[in-house]
Amino acid sequence: MLRYQCVVVALVLYLKGSLSQLSECGSAPFNTRIVGGQNASDGVWPWQVSLQSPVYGGHFCGGSLINKDWVLTAAHCFSSKKIPSGLTVYLGKHTLNGSNPNQIARGVTQVILHPNYNTATQNNDIALLQLNSSVTFTNYIRPVCLAGQGIRFPDGTNCWISGWGSIASGVQLPSPGVLQEAMVPTFSTNLCNFLLGFGSITTNMMCAGYIQGGTDTCQGDSGGPLVTKQGAVWIQAGITSWGNGCAQRFSPGVYTLVSQYQTWISSVVGQNLPGFVTY
Repeated sequence: MLRYQCVVVALVLYLKGSLSQLSECGSAPFNTRIVGGQNASDGVWPWQVSLQSPVYGGHFCGGSLINKDWVLTAAHCFSSKKIPSGLTVYLGKHTLNGSNPNQIARGVTQVILHPNYNTATQNNDIALLQLNSSVTFTNYIRPVCLAGQGIRFPDGTNCWISGWGSIASGVQLPSPGVLQEAMVPTFSTNLCNFLLGFGSITTNMMCAGYIQGGTDTCQGDSGGPLVTKQGAVWIQAGITSWGNGCAQRFSPGVYTLVSQYQTWISSVVGQNLPGFVTY
């Protein structure tokens, strides 16, 4: 009991933000696994969302719930600030097809792209979606904590990616489309920059993956979270952004570095701010 109390006190000191955000963000009651690379169990990644629109033939990008009203995703998922026809955010979803008893759906009232998003370089590849009505948190639907301003993760930090994207270039996830998960370590930014082309990795990006390839995000995973665990709390370190192919040798995945955007996210969300983690 004493050990539990110490952990709680440590977390209170560890997380900067309201106590309500401390109790809400980054907890995944059904997540007990250490490694990925397989079908995810229902509820393991309770912040994961599926963005769907008939314009794109259904699921087209992922995202993460950051509070009861906002979803974080990638700017490149949208061609403009205009909301795609029929855009729907699915939360608590496990399979793309079939029954999802823990699922809810929301519309979107605003698509806000970062004002300095560059379509050519993918710099500042980050966007926020405002839901048309607040969600009630359950064990299957919870917000993720976000890496606070200036946080950098050491090379080799174990992270997890999740999504319903292709399982290889041009190979769609087979029905029923179970949410996929995999573990990838953070990758040296300097080496990533060398491998993918000098100047391609900006200070607003991070890389993750294996030098030999084999595990990576792919088409349809864009906008989804790259998370790591600190103590009992899951923190979103990156947003799936771009890469050369999928899971190729010498081609790690590139992710938007969330810790560069605390000020921007806070300015957009305005109230009930996400739980930002600093250490």
